[in-house]
Amino acid sequence: MILSDFSFVKYDDGILSVSMIPQVPIGAWDIRFQVTKHFGGQSGTLIQRTVASGFSASSGITIVNSGAGIFNVTLREADTSGLSFGNYAVKISRFNSGLRTVLDEGFLTLTP
Repeated sequence: MILSDFSFVKYDDGILSVSMIPQVPIGAWDIRFQVTKHFGGQSGTLIQRTVASGFSASSGITIVNSGAGIFNVTLREADTSGLSFGNYAVKISRFNSGLRTVLDEGFLTLTP
């Protein structure tokens, strides 16, 4: 797991590109991107996800290259409009048969 921190401008649309290292096939994965006020928070302030059999582009995560483990997380203006400026905990996880594997954690700084 890698700790990743990034900034994002509130009221802007943007894409966060994620690459698995080492490269791992992710084609059948249920991936979730969760933003909470602090680590350990149970309910997400913002959750984006994809399911292998679902419509990933409409849910906020799009698999770009399943064989190389590359996917994009789309954050839209509406996703951040209700959040205050500041720092948020971010967790990217893989869910599989009721089990969760944390792939990445870090902080999102929401700026004006």
